[in-house]
Amino acid sequence: MAESRRAANKIKCRTKILKASRRLFKANGFENTMIEDVAAKAEVSKATLYNYFPNKESLLVGTAEDETEVFFTYVEKELANEDADSKIRKALVFLVSDSIPFIGVSRRILYLNSCKTSPLYKKGEPVRQLFLQMIRQAQQEEIFRQDVEAEDILDLFMGVYLNSQFQWERMESYSKERCEEKINHILDLALTGIYR
Repeated sequence: MAESRRAANKIKCRTKILKASRRLFKANGFENTMIEDVAAKAEVSKATLYNYFPNKESLLVGTAEDETEVFFTYVEKELANEDADSKIRKALVFLVSDSIPFIGVSRRILYLNSCKTSPLYKKGEPVRQLFLQMIRQAQQEEIFRQDVEAEDILDLFMGVYLNSQFQWERMESYSKERCEEKINHILDLALTGIYR
């Protein structure tokens, strides 16, 4: 009993620290946020924070891991009964709209995901692999053409995602509905040659 309570408290403390860090990164920027600020905002000691996260970059790693888990849960539970095309579109809308409140943090994580020297390097790979799996399902269901490489279709979807993160102006003002509308419009244009 005490062991399960201790584990629950650890999860709660970790979550509180990550929420505090995201809020501070959003308000002050990553560079201007100090570990001391995060500890104060989370209402934990600096030593406690260091037990969970040894540096600021590890806070980004924790955020990326948590967001990946949230995304996988959404796809597994909320999209289980969708056809492959709808599942991919809704998953992409979720990824984009979920990043809006913390777009600066999301951009930094995505950038560091491509840097070989970063602990965030390839942290986005599970998300890419899930999209690849959904694309192959769409090909098996004969929604997408089978003579087009699944990896090429994946590049198209990831291109839309990365474009949303780095090129959409005033993205922080977008609603989920606006994201969905814009993504579906872009995909309708881009996938014309992919559908069977």
